[in-house]
Amino acid sequence: MISTLEDQFAPDAVWHGAGAHVAGREAIVALVRQLVHASGGTLEIELHDVLANDRHTVALQVTRAERHGRRLEDRVVDVYHVRDGKITDAWFSGDPRIQDDFWSS
Repeated sequence: MISTLEDQFAPDAVWHGAGAHVAGREAIVALVRQLVHASGGTLEIELHDVLANDRHTVALQVTRAERHGRRLEDRVVDVYHVRDGKITDAWFSGDPRIQDDFWSS
C-alpha cells in the first residue's frame, strides 16, 4: 500500500487533513506509515467510488482501523488536485470527531 501511495504524489505535494497538514511526498508517506503503525497494521481503505478529470479527483471511501480494542469506521471524501498525473494537493474530509477520538486515545 505504501509504495503505491508514494507513487501517486508529486514531490512537493501538500496534505490537508483532520489534525494534519504536511508538505512533501516523504512527509505524507511518513504520516500514513504512522497511522498504519498506530493501528497495528489494521488501517484499511475501502474505495467506494471515484470521480475524476485531468485536474481533479474525488474519492469516496470508508476508512477502517482497530486500536486499543476500539474500531474506527468513517466515511471519507478525499479531493485531489492533479498535475502531470501526480497529486499536488490532497484534502481529507472525514468526520473530525470520529477521527480525533479514535487516533488520540
